[in-house]
Amino acid sequence: MNCIPGLFLVSVPNERCELFGNFSAARMDGWGTDSMTQACGRFKFVFAFFFFPLRSLLGRIGLRYDISGIANAYYQSAFDGIPAADRAVILPHCLIGEKCKSRFSKEDGILCVNCKQCRCGEIQTLCREQGLRFYISPSTNFTKRLVQRKGILAAIGAACEFEIEKGIRSTPITLRGVRLQKKKVIPQAILTDRCDCLDNDIDWERLRRMILRGAPGA
Repeated sequence: MNCIPGLFLVSVPNERCELFGNFSAARMDGWGTDSMTQACGRFKFVFAFFFFPLRSLLGRIGLRYDISGIANAYYQSAFDGIPAADRAVILPHCLIGEKCKSRFSKEDGILCVNCKQCRCGEIQTLCREQGLRFYISPSTNFTKRLVQRKGILAAIGAACEFEIEKGIRSTPITLRGVRLQKKKVIPQAILTDRCDCLDNDIDWERLRRMILRGAPGA
């Protein structure tokens, strides 16, 4: 099952030491200037991922949290600080229409032709207007290679809960972004409606707001 582009993919089990090490360094470097809100955000972010492997147990005692929401809030200011030309929106193939007329490129993934079978063409147009890059990815691994090949520094990606959970176990995360080999990417995630690789959906209006956030006149 590979219905997610894979940018909001992080790892806890093998990276907890790195995560806490980075947290300590960042806290010592900026403790005097960070606001209490920023400090609390760091604590919330670190502990959300540290205890993610215990989420089932925590859920049984009534402790539940939105891990993608926590990550989005933590990374938001860093994401907004990245120039539009270095940002991308990368959507999964599960969002394209059943009768989509797109074609596949080994270099850029699924190429939208704005056939109006889905709303991907609308988002592609909006990205061009705002100076962001736009891609539709056939798989998580393709997305990882795409991000490195294109030099993308920040990305909005869509994901189902199944793929987010799988990604959390496989790709390292730090306080400075998701690590893909030697580079880090600042993510913003939006959940798909279902864990389904065919005819899926997302909150398209929320995606539009995420793209427009920080744009002049938005």
